[in-house]
Amino acid sequence: MFSCCTPTHGAYSHLDRFLLAKDGSLDVRRVVYQAWFLSDHAPLLLECETHMPRPAIPLWRLHPDLLGDPEYKKDLQDVLVGYFHMIWGMAGTLGLEWEALKVVIRGQSLSKTYGIRQHLDRELTRQEEVLAGLQRQVDNGNASSYGID
Repeated sequence: MFSCCTPTHGAYSHLDRFLLAKDGSLDVRRVVYQAWFLSDHAPLLLECETHMPRPAIPLWRLHPDLLGDPEYKKDLQDVLVGYFHMIWGMAGTLGLEWEALKVVIRGQSLSKTYGIRQHLDRELTRQEEVLAGLQRQVDNGNASSYGID
């Protein structure tokens, strides 16, 4: 960090002071004097701790219930066969191919779970509508035709 740069001379002014709030002074991790010799024009590096939490990278895991679904296993097998046919003979690193394979599996799994979730939401909505219809019939006194007393 420098406080001023003079482009005509190609020179940088030194940083006289670091101004920190009183409660932030305990957060200084290190100060590095970045010069080979003592000079008032040497750059300084100041590192501070922040108390803001870093967002965690969500770890994706294959849901074990999906492996019990024969339709999912068949779809995944078809996608994997297609993937391996696509990359066969391509010059690539094993690490890159492994990462791409994980993306293929993750994408297939997310697609399947999204479809399952949509199906369950539709089924729940349908059942809520049936219950609301039955409730209206009970309220209107037509419950005996459904075995409800």
